Amino acid sequence: MGKVARVELTPEENLLLLQEIEANRAFILLAYQSDPALLKLADPQIRRLFENTDEATRETDDGSRS
Repeated sequence: MGKVARVELTPEENLLLLQEIEANRAFILLAYQSDPALLKLADPQIRRLFENTDEATRETDDGSRS
């Protein structure tokens, strides 16, 4: 395999890249959240993210009713 060129990014480029990554992450999580069938096919790590969110929501809902 050939060598991969390493590119140094400026702080501004790093920030833009991080913002783009976060936007893509949010989009993907929204897609999983809105389509339970898709979530069933997701990686176990992704499913655990939603299980943890569901548990936290239930605990918050239970606590607010007391």
